[in-house]
Amino acid sequence: MPFESTHWAWINGQVIPWKDSKIHISSHALHYGTGIFEGMRSYMTAHGPAVFRLDAHMKRFFASAAVYGLEIPYTCEQMEDAVCEVVRRNNFQECYIRPLCYYGSESLGLRGHNPTETAILAWSGIKHVPKGSVEKGARMTLSPYVKFDARMMPPTAKACGQYVNSFLATRDAVSRGFDEAVLLNVEGNVAEAAVANVFIVKDGVVRTNDEESSILLGITRDSVIQLARSLGYKMEIGILTLEDLKNADELFVTGTAAEIVPFAELDGTKIGDGRPGPVVAKLIAAFNRAKTGQDLAWKHWLHHVTPAAVAV
Repeated sequence: MPFESTHWAWINGQVIPWKDSKIHISSHALHYGTGIFEGMRSYMTAHGPAVFRLDAHMKRFFASAAVYGLEIPYTCEQMEDAVCEVVRRNNFQECYIRPLCYYGSESLGLRGHNPTETAILAWSGIKHVPKGSVEKGARMTLSPYVKFDARMMPPTAKACGQYVNSFLATRDAVSRGFDEAVLLNVEGNVAEAAVANVFIVKDGVVRTNDEESSILLGITRDSVIQLARSLGYKMEIGILTLEDLKNADELFVTGTAAEIVPFAELDGTKIGDGRPGPVVAKLIAAFNRAKTGQDLAWKHWLHHVTPAAVAV
């Protein structure tokens, strides 16, 4: 069970036992998905556990809340401290962390002004696809579901209700024996995977799409863009088509849960030579060095859980 090692959670300013972290059945978010969240990770470094790009995640957390009119009653610094406290109290080294803000219990009307509830949970052991699929290259399928665009819901906000779209795409893909789904946008171009951003490599050039393609601007996506440039790769950001994916030399996705996952197949079409390629291998190695503090060029990406654990 993923939560067996979780003993503490943070709710509305207090650390409470995990077993007591409950919400009321009349909570607005339970009925309508009116909440926002973040997903981030802590990794073990030579100076203890550190949360990867905590500042960027918190910036997006507050931006998502603003889109939905959720007033978080804490400062960004207070939320960052609370994240670290949850990791410390659970004695985690490497874990997945989820801050959450949602409309609570008062009214179930869509015009109601419900109280804002804020929480943080964390757990160890999360994987996007099986380890074996990552090593040999995962299998992707085109989803029958289309990614919503900004005229429907704001794709750049990480909101609870919006993930029903991702849930349906994932359930369909898994039911057909695939590891991941890719969704097109309303224009028929590539949007993103169910819960990850999409990259390709063609003739040595690394390519991904932008917010005009109805994507969530992933923190891992941004990290990979920076890492690719630092490694000397040409980076292009623009429209991706389904044919671009099928004709790519390499195909991979990025996300907090996924990290970097290479794909060997798209609906039976072999990608490149049908196995993870050299560019994604270098990006994975660079990402692993950055997230664990081994590459000091990226030490500013790490927020150490214990204040005294400052990298030199």
